[in-house]
Amino acid sequence: MTVSGNTVGERLDELELPPVIETSETDFIHDFYNPILSRAIEYKRGVGYFTSGWLKNAARGIAGLASNGGKAKWIISPILEEDDWEAFKKGEEGRRNEVIYESLERGIEELEEGLEEDTLNTVAWMIADGLLEIKFAVPDGRNIYGDFHDKWGIVTGIYGGKMAFHGSQNDSQKGFYNYESYDVFCDWACERDAERIRKHEERFDDLWNNEKEDISVYSLPEGVSEDIVQLRETDDAPYDNDRSGGSPMSARDHNITLRDYQQEAVNQWRYNGRHGLFEMATGTGKTYTAIGAMDQTFAKQEHPMVVVIAVPNTHLAFQWRDDLEDWGYDEEVYMIFGSVNTNWKSDMGRVLDDIRIEMQDIAILLTTHDTLSDEHFRSEIQQLNCDRLLIADEVHGSGSEERKKGLLEDYNYRIGLSATPQRYFDEEGTDFLMDYFNGVVYELPLGEAIPEHLTPYEYKPYFVEMTPEELHEYEEISSDLGWMAASDDVEDKVVENMMMERADLIKKAENKYSKLHDILEGIDEPDHLLVYTNDEQIDQAQQILDEHGIFHHKFTQAEKPSERPELLEQFDKGNYDALVAMKCLDEGVDVPSTREAILMSSTGNPKQFIQRRGRVLRHYEGKEKAVIHDIIVVPSLSEDLNPDIKEIEKKILLKELDRFDEFASNADNEIEARNAIETVRTIYEV
Repeated sequence: MTVSGNTVGERLDELELPPVIETSETDFIHDFYNPILSRAIEYKRGVGYFTSGWLKNAARGIAGLASNGGKAKWIISPILEEDDWEAFKKGEEGRRNEVIYESLERGIEELEEGLEEDTLNTVAWMIADGLLEIKFAVPDGRNIYGDFHDKWGIVTGIYGGKMAFHGSQNDSQKGFYNYESYDVFCDWACERDAERIRKHEERFDDLWNNEKEDISVYSLPEGVSEDIVQLRETDDAPYDNDRSGGSPMSARDHNITLRDYQQEAVNQWRYNGRHGLFEMATGTGKTYTAIGAMDQTFAKQEHPMVVVIAVPNTHLAFQWRDDLEDWGYDEEVYMIFGSVNTNWKSDMGRVLDDIRIEMQDIAILLTTHDTLSDEHFRSEIQQLNCDRLLIADEVHGSGSEERKKGLLEDYNYRIGLSATPQRYFDEEGTDFLMDYFNGVVYELPLGEAIPEHLTPYEYKPYFVEMTPEELHEYEEISSDLGWMAASDDVEDKVVENMMMERADLIKKAENKYSKLHDILEGIDEPDHLLVYTNDEQIDQAQQILDEHGIFHHKFTQAEKPSERPELLEQFDKGNYDALVAMKCLDEGVDVPSTREAILMSSTGNPKQFIQRRGRVLRHYEGKEKAVIHDIIVVPSLSEDLNPDIKEIEKKILLKELDRFDEFASNADNEIEARNAIETVRTIYEV
């Protein structure tokens, strides 16, 4: 059997693979590994031992995968001698890790002696570039006397298609001389094959995540990984880690290198046809990831390109401008929206004319979501005949009926950025965004980002009751809402207004102010503190900070766009102890020096409270921990609470507890935080 062709970039699902291959008829390297890996973006392989022979043969054909920017994951078995097994049987975890490490170090020495230079160099570079991850499996429990001996692989194609193989062959030198065979499954062949592939990938992933009983899976120790990386023979990677061709435009002068996870996001976006959403926890560097994608795309361009970056508010546009300057893009950046540039229409026309006649090779238009959907802006973009990249920051804000008009099909490259791309109570808008950007291509949840990329934090919830007067009014509104909901004669708008009136009672609850006093009393020396309020609270909150001698400034829409960067700079320097903010700091604004936050006002919208938490968790020099104080209002903490109110409150409280669970689940003091809510859960039976 011969599989013709091994050109990088061809489709995996165009290969004609038989259901069984065997060594008597097939050259496994030339006719099997090379063709499938040269078409792959991911290769998962479980097999064999940590030997030079294993790596030498497993790496055959891997250069094509590396050239695609693809990623390999290998689960292997370390070499363990008889004395090592004796140590394992003792069940001492510390000794086990030591024994495994020593065994792997012996393997490194063999690697250097036994591998061909080009294979060794490729493997070392792939580990250094994050394209190859190795984990090793060690049986324990009832399998402790055995080996990790399974042999299978799963390959995902660049342009679709997935295949798996399972069989007797070890990836060793001798294995290629033995009579061996593979069963081969292709998801484009039939549903039964597709199901087998799902099962094989599921068990690989379970092993990779160490979720299988009687077998332990360990990550490659950092020291061993570094030893392999040091075996590189050249200063340049032996593959082109980008499958797009063409003569590159002039590169920008910058010394910025994306973090591994950011580059992985860029790679996944590229594999997805340069469309996709980055769903990354606030504070993990979505802006730099998007600029990196833009920079790498531009470096491969043969012709001019227009980049449109749309942001929700003006101060975020200035922040993007500063970040672009860090990457060497300064003269190419234009502010194209009315609040800072009343001549934006004429400026836009002039810039795009220069692109058309190739007087410029790139133009970066910084604008707002509202201007993006403006008819004139849309018309100018549609008249271009060059590549157009759209970067929509805080992309959830682009899904409203009016703003969707700005999401033109004319943008052939698209990036959406958000920690929470789902639109609150707007399934249709969410579906539109998912379809337009062709889905989420990379996720980095908060739990995975702490502590390497975000600061650990403590979460301190405070439950406060309404005053008797507020509770009486709350009960009356709730009673009215009860009969209104059951009536067909009451307009929806009336019900909606009543619900807003009741929500306002919670937002402006009087006892929040006494709790703010208590929290401030417990903070010895307020340092880089954010206090989140609403428009009805801000004046009194500022007065309370004055009473505690806390030097602060408000940060709201009332401050001029030119004033806001100065306020943030003074806050960073410690010239202000605190900022009292409303919605202005919810989306995208960098305030990394923040050490504590007090949430006096929050909606039930996950977007808002996740963004607010993100403001606090960014890394900053000397900042080892952040603290979040969250004031949560309940009608009453009395066990004699009106049963009708209790029943109504269950649904409302459950929404509040969504925020509580989200915050508590990743906090350092999770148990303490959860204990704080037990009284509330008991009273309201939730």
